Amino acid sequence: MNYKACRRIFGALAFLLFFPSLLAAQNSVKCESNDGRRQYCGSYNYDQVRFDRQISNSPCVQGRTWGVDGRGLWVDQGCRAYFVIVSGGRPVPPPPPPPGPGPEGPWWQPGPDDTWPPRGNWRGGNWGSGGACFYQNPGFSGPYFCMRRGDSREYLAEYGNSISSIRTFGGAHVTVYEGRGYTGSKDRINGTVPNLKQFPVSQRPGKTWNNRISSLRVR
Repeated sequence: MNYKACRRIFGALAFLLFFPSLLAAQNSVKCESNDGRRQYCGSYNYDQVRFDRQISNSPCVQGRTWGVDGRGLWVDQGCRAYFVIVSGGRPVPPPPPPPGPGPEGPWWQPGPDDTWPPRGNWRGGNWGSGGACFYQNPGFSGPYFCMRRGDSREYLAEYGNSISSIRTFGGAHVTVYEGRGYTGSKDRINGTVPNLKQFPVSQRPGKTWNNRISSLRVR
């Protein structure tokens, strides 16, 4: 048997031995946001997930309409796609701390001693330069959190896509972003917005900022 024939046989044997392990090392997952809202499709680590192909008319953009966070792989805003899941990978990094102190957890719960605007030593103090508060429900109701003027949050963790009303104080204004890391569509908000369903996304006709904010700057 000549050298070329031996090499072909060896190559075929190597492929047959390697191919099953390759199949075992990765698999395909279909993840779909059929209702336009965020959908989780498995608690994978961020280093395990590879985008394969889009099957929706809505765009699939990493960090904006799909990504991986502490709960795993997610899609949002109508993205539907296949992802390749590779075995191993590094753990998902812990989410950053919530945007401000809050004894009740990520969202502050309304209390009988709350005043408007924030002042004094409330929630850590230093409110004299102004800021903004962000509410889970319209009409400045329900769980909320506040940020001081000069604060920025590039990643909102549990707050992401969950803000329905905003009010500012002390002359501050807010820049809201659709994507994490101050990416995607953005708009500046001056004053108060009782219902973000009535505040359109200037760069996306027909869309509003209700449950769409993923990062923030307060200036």
